Amino acid sequence: MNEGKRPEDFLSLANQSEPNKSGTLKVYFGMSPGVGKTYAMLTEAHHLKQDGEDVKIGIVETHGRADTKALVDGLEKIPLRNIEYRGKVWEEMDVETILKEKPSYVLVDELAHTNIPGSVNNKRYQDVLLLLDAGINVLSTVNVQHLESQVDSIEKILQSPVKETIPDSILERADELVLIDIIPDELLKRLSEGRVYVPDKIVQAKENFFRKENLTYLRELSLTYTAKYVEKRMPQGRERIMVAISASPHSKTLLRNAKRLSLERNSELYAFFSESEETKDSESAFAIRSHIRLAKELGAEVVHSFESDPVVGIVSAVYEKRIHRLVMGGSRKRGIFPLFQKNITEKILNQLRDVEVIIIPYNDDRNFHFDFYKKLIPSSSLRQYVAIFVLTSFVTVINLFFISYIGYWTVSILYLFYVALLGMFFSRGPVLLAAILSASFWNFLFIPPLYTFYISKLEDALMFIIFMLIALINGGLTARLKKNETKLRSREEKLSILYELAQNLSKTSTSKEIIETGDSFFKRIFPFPVKLHFYQSGEFIPRISDQKDLAVASWTIKNGKPAGRYTDTLSLSNATFYPLVSPGGITGVISVKASFEPSLEMEILLNTVANQVALALDRDALSEDAKKNYLIKESEKLYNLVFNSLSHELKTPLTSIRGSASALLDPDIESNPKARRALLEEIQESSLVLNLLLGNLLDISRIESGYLALKKEKVYPSDIIHDAISYLGKNKLNHTIITNLNQNDMVMDLDRVLFSHAVFNLLYNGCMYTPVGSTIWVSIHKLDEETLRWVVEDNGNGLPIDSSRIFQKFYRGESSGKIGTGLGLAITKSIVELHGGQIEAVNRKEGGAKFVIDIPL
Repeated sequence: MNEGKRPEDFLSLANQSEPNKSGTLKVYFGMSPGVGKTYAMLTEAHHLKQDGEDVKIGIVETHGRADTKALVDGLEKIPLRNIEYRGKVWEEMDVETILKEKPSYVLVDELAHTNIPGSVNNKRYQDVLLLLDAGINVLSTVNVQHLESQVDSIEKILQSPVKETIPDSILERADELVLIDIIPDELLKRLSEGRVYVPDKIVQAKENFFRKENLTYLRELSLTYTAKYVEKRMPQGRERIMVAISASPHSKTLLRNAKRLSLERNSELYAFFSESEETKDSESAFAIRSHIRLAKELGAEVVHSFESDPVVGIVSAVYEKRIHRLVMGGSRKRGIFPLFQKNITEKILNQLRDVEVIIIPYNDDRNFHFDFYKKLIPSSSLRQYVAIFVLTSFVTVINLFFISYIGYWTVSILYLFYVALLGMFFSRGPVLLAAILSASFWNFLFIPPLYTFYISKLEDALMFIIFMLIALINGGLTARLKKNETKLRSREEKLSILYELAQNLSKTSTSKEIIETGDSFFKRIFPFPVKLHFYQSGEFIPRISDQKDLAVASWTIKNGKPAGRYTDTLSLSNATFYPLVSPGGITGVISVKASFEPSLEMEILLNTVANQVALALDRDALSEDAKKNYLIKESEKLYNLVFNSLSHELKTPLTSIRGSASALLDPDIESNPKARRALLEEIQESSLVLNLLLGNLLDISRIESGYLALKKEKVYPSDIIHDAISYLGKNKLNHTIITNLNQNDMVMDLDRVLFSHAVFNLLYNGCMYTPVGSTIWVSIHKLDEETLRWVVEDNGNGLPIDSSRIFQKFYRGESSGKIGTGLGLAITKSIVELHGGQIEAVNRKEGGAKFVIDIPL
């Protein structure tokens, strides 16, 4: 069992808590093995340990050196992880254990090392980045020949391949770069003494790598790189360099040269890529992805253009990114027709101004004829070529039938029309084959002398040559137009899909609907399963049940980078996970289970759709936050209103009760029955007001919570009005209340207690807001067979101008000195609506207020 092949082993790795800050990276840098990088790193580790730091060894290679081994023995080691691969057990650094123990410093030797398949990451430097992100300080070592930007020049000088490399961006990320320098003669002396390699390897090392001229060159490179590293950290304005890459194998050389140039000039690096006009085969697609990946590893920002003409794309990108220097490749060889050969470099030079263009030449060793035919007739399916042969033969038979009527020159025009027509249905290769076959058939079967390729007349020979050229050019142009039309249609379809997606997402209101919309579009667009998983409150929605997928998805959420199959992290997983990135952070992941690596175009479209979904999820989260903030604001407002009501409105009746009770305790009050009765009435009146205020607060809370239920019974309107008037107590003494049932005292299904309370609030409102001596009328009218109208009106000062607010909670008008919470009318409105009725407040024409209640019978 391959211990490293189980992503669930790294689930705890993915669930590590977020660090407060990244760890520091200190790299010991040298020209070659044996200069003392590991020794210096171990020495520094002992100093840190003496200072009280928690220092542990992640992995250190001693290569049999006794002095190095002695330093290792004095430090605590983290056991290595055993990984079975191809029937053999290998040892690798245990990243998971290091993250669990989280020492202050960890030693990671040989930064450019490639991990055994089944490890968390493909490369050791990626393990180091994980440790740094977890807040662990790392000490590491690397040689200059392992830097990606130096590979071409080193391989050329040393005449041997560099198998392991690291992106230059890793050293640029380093907080401290320590150069361990030694003269070549001293290093060769160490090698001879057996202080670099074991004795068995010394002779071979001297004959190959450890030659003095090689070491001198590597030393110069390491010194130069260190100087540039120091210079880059000095504050100054940075230039911008862009390199144009393609599927060509020379793009790697261009990228490395551009990187070296950016280091020398302390410049920002951009890599430009444009879609090829030709049909992309799997080999080209793989090469393009490899070059883009290399560009990112070198720290370049990739600029992707969709222009069919690469010249237009490059010029546009140069001006858009404000590039100072453009790096391009150029072949030393020219075709056999140099005057007619397209020269992209010359076109760009003619269009660019104030931009330095650097041409890096390369030798094109490919056979001319092979390359010519490959460009002339790109790969198409065999079925298309067979169809072309059959169709051309059929057209030839028809021409043979009409030759006696139209002549052989007219036949050439029919052939040209046929070739042009084919361009609408076939790709360039089959169309060019049709042009060649048509010309050949016309020459062999129609131009005298017949059945030979010999042409006797000069005009026929010229006609044949012109026919051949026109057929080739016309067929090629027609095929290109069709290809461009297909490409434009494809882009239009994608834009249409994205527009439709944006419209559908704008109509969603919950995260569940957003995920369902995203899933449906992923199914429409991609030929492989794609699933959205929204990350909320530490869980994935929908839930990821498979522990392997959960481990990879958790890592993706934590690090914000793709992981899983076809990536450099947990690459043995069954699925690829991409983060859903939005301005609000990472909102989830997309799982892709494809049997093949998605093309660059598919990946771009996948990320575009994913970004739209992520923005929608972010919008939903912001909407939820806005709702919560609104509720909090309203709750605070309600709290303040209730608090003010309780502190002011309840204080008055409580003070009155307390004062009257204190007066009753006075011995003199016993001799004055009239005063004693007045005090008791004051207590009773204040108690009634207090009971009304508390009742209103309880009623409104029960109504808004939804717990208030009606208890309907058979009741007469006269009973309801009688109950309401009786609740008024002393308040009715200063007003005249007149009732008029208009012979409509019929049995109704009402909640007697609640509806009486509703009418009471209207009557109490009239007594409180009208002058002493005013009249209040209560009347009942039958509108039709289904509705009974209750009217409460008075001849007071009327309602305020903005009468629409009087049914709002805590709204109070200018009263006649009496108290209230402003809840009575709001409660009445709620009770009426619970009965299925409606209430309206208007001013009377004669003066005063009028409340109209319509209740269904």
